[in-house]
Amino acid sequence: MADDNRLIKIMADLLAEVHQMRLENNERLERLESQTAKNNLAIGELRLSVMKLAEKIEDIYHLNQRVRVLEEIVLPKQGS
Repeated sequence: MADDNRLIKIMADLLAEVHQMRLENNERLERLESQTAKNNLAIGELRLSVMKLAEKIEDIYHLNQRVRVLEEIVLPKQGS
């Protein structure tokens, strides 16, 4: 009988530990899901910023090309 009570106590302790672990895991999962959502939002914002930067770089490149054409027309050639 004492052995049965001891086993029941051990099983009850294990069950309590498993329950506590599940609660901790659920809390951790909720934190991870929340952080993942924040990370996804930040990544989206970064992606948009990079796209805007790429557009600005392209605008500067095209402006540089136009200026080169004008320089060739307006400025005298070196060595002529």
